[in-house]
Amino acid sequence: MVKLYQMKSGKFKSTQGPLLALFLLVWSFLVHAQEVKERNWSLNGYVKDMVTVISLSDSILVDNLIHNRLNFRWYPSDKLTLFVEMRNRVFSGDLVKAIPNYGEFIDTNNDFLDMSVLWVNNDNLVIHSVFDRAYVQWTSADWEIRFGRQRINWGTNVAWNPNDLFNAYSFFDFDYEERPGSDALRITKYMGFASSLELAAKFTDDIDKAVAALMYKVNKWNYDFQFIGGIMQGDVALGSGWAGNLGNASFKGELTWFSPFNNRPDAGDAFASSFSIDYSFKNSLYLLGSYLFNSEGYIKMPRGQSILLSSETLSARNLMPFKQSALIQLSFPLHPLINTGAALMAFPGDNSIFINPTLTFSLAESLDLGLFGQLFYGEKPGGKYGAVTKAAFARVKWSF
Repeated sequence: MVKLYQMKSGKFKSTQGPLLALFLLVWSFLVHAQEVKERNWSLNGYVKDMVTVISLSDSILVDNLIHNRLNFRWYPSDKLTLFVEMRNRVFSGDLVKAIPNYGEFIDTNNDFLDMSVLWVNNDNLVIHSVFDRAYVQWTSADWEIRFGRQRINWGTNVAWNPNDLFNAYSFFDFDYEERPGSDALRITKYMGFASSLELAAKFTDDIDKAVAALMYKVNKWNYDFQFIGGIMQGDVALGSGWAGNLGNASFKGELTWFSPFNNRPDAGDAFASSFSIDYSFKNSLYLLGSYLFNSEGYIKMPRGQSILLSSETLSARNLMPFKQSALIQLSFPLHPLINTGAALMAFPGDNSIFINPTLTFSLAESLDLGLFGQLFYGEKPGGKYGAVTKAAFARVKWSF
């Protein structure tokens, strides 16, 4: 029997990983081709190919990404469910050549356990796999318990979530719809209509990286309210959020206060808040407006720093580098098979902006084509204003 994995010092490492990736990929196609009437498991996913063209001030970079996702569910009983999901990615192109050790650079979706495999990591090609979901869920009456790598999403807003203590994500990372997960234990007690009490804690061996919190949800005056309290990466965190309606528009908001509890000399109290209003018109036009305040952010970005936050600094405490961020987003179906959209992000006090046009086509059942743009404008070296970075993406996606 081939031994695929072994545990070493609390880390999950591969010894013969390529066999596993090949087996899972072939298995997904075989299962999809079969018609099984009664089974207590399911497998689905997608395969995407995306070409990226990045225009910098003095060069153009072209990249390609092949992205496969597998989502497995097993239902051994009415109360117990096993979830295992993985993403397999193949990178090639100019960015792989330009960024030293690109494989280590993109290997960022692990948590306490290292459940990723870097099959190939050289100057021309990077092949990477990671299990970003692997948990057991037990449900009984009003109780739900989840143990393992899972997505803990406590946010209510669309773009920015100061309440999302566990799994903060970047608005700019549009190609990762599922968002990262955490190795954690989550226990939920449901208490009547739209009310619940939830306790969640990440696995860690470092108190400065610990995240553990309690959330209480309740429905009052046709609004869903939530209240959270706990610790997050060296801070005590207290916050609240809401979701309801203003007339026919949806109104959501979050606020969280952070205070260091371990006397860190480099950090003080911080406050983050966001709210959004969105509305769908009768002609199917969708419009969203959102605002984020970050007490620790810059009023004006220091020269030489990027608007794009790295995964090392992104957290509920620091969702954007600016003190104020504003977003306007819209979408409109030109045709039942064609949808168009755009987002504009601005930062009061700074003259930089972000523009994000999108266009998607449904080519056939389970087959989609998407065209996306990410344009960053701001102050360039020498004090001139213009396009700092322009990126275009063309993506084909087949779901199964």
